[in-house]
Amino acid sequence: MSKGRPRFSLSGSGEWFPRLMVAAACVQFMAFAVRPFVTYQALALGADTTQIGIVTASFSVVSLVAVLPLGRAVDRYGAVGFVLAGGALLTAVSLLLSRAANIPMLAAFSAALGLGYLAASVGTQTLIAKGEVVERRDSRFATYTLVNSIGQLVAPAAAGALVGETVVTSGGEFLGGSVYILAAAVGAASCAAVVTLLIRPGSLSSRASSKPSSSRTSFAEVWRTPSVPVALMASFTSLSSIDLLAAYLPAYGQQIGMSARTVGFLLAAHGLASVVARLTLARLLGRISRRTLLTWCLALPASGLALLPFTEWVPGLFLIMALTGLGLGLCQPITLGWVAQQVRYDIRGTAMSVRLAGNRLGQTLVPLGVGSMAGFAGLAAAFVAPAVLLVASAALVARVAGEGESAS
Repeated sequence: MSKGRPRFSLSGSGEWFPRLMVAAACVQFMAFAVRPFVTYQALALGADTTQIGIVTASFSVVSLVAVLPLGRAVDRYGAVGFVLAGGALLTAVSLLLSRAANIPMLAAFSAALGLGYLAASVGTQTLIAKGEVVERRDSRFATYTLVNSIGQLVAPAAAGALVGETVVTSGGEFLGGSVYILAAAVGAASCAAVVTLLIRPGSLSSRASSKPSSSRTSFAEVWRTPSVPVALMASFTSLSSIDLLAAYLPAYGQQIGMSARTVGFLLAAHGLASVVARLTLARLLGRISRRTLLTWCLALPASGLALLPFTEWVPGLFLIMALTGLGLGLCQPITLGWVAQQVRYDIRGTAMSVRLAGNRLGQTLVPLGVGSMAGFAGLAAAFVAPAVLLVASAALVARVAGEGESAS
């Protein structure tokens, strides 16, 4: 296999990496099991489309403020403790979510979920990004995003099967509390896996420590790195599209009389398509340039999202979810490797936080804007608007003129 092409492996990567992937899988499971049911809980509390957008955005708004200082802290103090803190916060909030009695309280809990997810993500990505061997780092990023896809596949299917047909009764009662308990149990497993990294760090203990440069200098250096801003744009538009799909598909399903179980399986189909796409990433990069592949990975899901709100035929919806999953599933591993490759070792935690800051900005502003649009333009806007953003990102990537080719 050619140099720099990602491969998928949990072995031969240092004994710490498989345990980190167990924690990452649990974190991803918690997020994708809980977040659709936060939407159902909001509906049970009487939320309209605008309020659903606010609750969705709250997942990111606190993280948006915290992400850059958090990246600096991870560079300075080490990443493992932040992975543990993030998993612990996700676990605690999962147990508390069913107590949310109104929309503001639900939004506050959603914000805490986002903060926990952020801490775990920055820590995990920094541990991988600071690997010194390029081929192994790319392999680990590919494996990490594959594990995330598996979490996205398993979580909604397991949650949907657990609750069955009805989540919100005709009287407005929310019946999804069992999903929150399941998420908390998975969170406990995540924390246990990270604790073993503290007790037995393996080859992590041999890594050289580095003093990060000043905040202003390192942030500016990341932003000035050629093609990185374009990668960040592609990253946040693709991720916010996934978030909007998870947030508004339950509302669309409720509107057309679709069961929660079917919605869960639709989201699982999206996750399965992402798994398949990430398994084929190495071969695709061997045949197609990174820039061309990323352009198509943004453009194809845009067509699926644009068609979704006009499709009530369930097999057609499964085809659309497969299309969006195949495209959006590749955007994150491509942009992760792109950013990590382009910046210096000692600011890679900062670079990961800058990337996540861009993601959180998109996850905050896009749902707020889309929720407002859906309030007067109808639920279709929640799917058409991100489709437009994906097309715009695809156009920007197509104009990079090959600058990202070395970022594999």
